[in-house]
Amino acid sequence: MMHRDRLQRLAGSLVMSSFMSVALSGVFSVLEFGISWLWLQAWGRSILIAVPIAFSLDLMFGDTLRFLSGKLAHKAASAWQR
Repeated sequence: MMHRDRLQRLAGSLVMSSFMSVALSGVFSVLEFGISWLWLQAWGRSILIAVPIAFSLDLMFGDTLRFLSGKLAHKAASAWQR
């Protein structure tokens, strides 16, 4: 069971970090260059840089951040019900 949990965590980290890297590097590079061939080249390079960084950060801080966001959501839900 432990092996499955670890694979699920790695897959989740990879999917989330890839999505966020692609989306955010696309948005910020299109704001800088506009939609052009230059933008497409810059976006491709930035994705190659951003994905491994985002993946590493998620592996290092992801559990703590998910825990903190869960606590925040719980507090918000408790305050909402009052």
